[in-house]
Amino acid sequence: MKKLTILLILLPVICLLVAGCGGETKLTGDFVNTGVKVSYSPAQGKTLHYRSDSDNLTEFTEKGYHQSTLSKTTNYQSFSVTDFKNDTTTLEYNFLFSETGIFQNGMYKKQEEEDELIGQKLSITVGPEGNMIGWAGLEDLEITDSGLDRGQLMASNYASIYLNHFPTEPIKVGSKWKRTNTMEVTTEDGIISQNVIKSYVVEDFVSKDEHPCVKCRITIEIDNSGEGTAENEGKHYNYYTEGKGQGNGTIYFDFENGYPVYSNFNWIVDFTITNVEVETQEEGSFTYYEEDNVTNTLVDESEIPE
Repeated sequence: MKKLTILLILLPVICLLVAGCGGETKLTGDFVNTGVKVSYSPAQGKTLHYRSDSDNLTEFTEKGYHQSTLSKTTNYQSFSVTDFKNDTTTLEYNFLFSETGIFQNGMYKKQEEEDELIGQKLSITVGPEGNMIGWAGLEDLEITDSGLDRGQLMASNYASIYLNHFPTEPIKVGSKWKRTNTMEVTTEDGIISQNVIKSYVVEDFVSKDEHPCVKCRITIEIDNSGEGTAENEGKHYNYYTEGKGQGNGTIYFDFENGYPVYSNFNWIVDFTITNVEVETQEEGSFTYYEEDNVTNTLVDESEIPE
């Protein structure tokens, strides 16, 4: 059902979660035992650039039909901290370049259409617990036919998943904390809810590519649900969706300068969407599976393709 595809926008939200391995040495010093306070504050006023490489496998199954697609994407974006006050952070993303190749039915094809995000900016403000307080930008992302504000959805995803959330108190090796973010988006057809729990543990303090970093292990649990109504070929349907996901990864965050240096993350999600025809009560369903492997790396601006 065409309108149900809006639910699948939630799936790629994990991409670009954190920023690769190699070239790390253990740091020593009193701070290892006493801990350090980590935040984006030291990066205020700086503009940083990142490259993201992702492998994405999706599988769609409905009434005996099965489709599997593997895509490889490289993105570049700039990132800056525009304000930091009372542990409340405002950040801005500028989407600069994207290239995607798709493997389907044994064939490879480079995606020719330019990503509609290129040239757009997204500003978000998050509180100490990672909750989104406000957002702006992405003016060229149109509202979908079902009334879904794609800008709001993307901003919420960046606030809850892409950003790193640290405690306001100092952290040291073995420190653990969680951040829970709940998002609810209302459309003309129904309600989409997403609950994300990110669990952190500090593994070590290391020098990564000559940056003094706190190395954190992250696990994520995702719980999505939705319900609403839709119309297709003159028939009316009630639909219900449920999705579960999980993932893990590692982030290296420069605790002196206030920004991520490198990350690697793997995740999977399973969705089942059930639709019931109102008149006949006939029930149908389809499933969607997605698996991602993503790395984000701090790069020099000169490395960004023109």
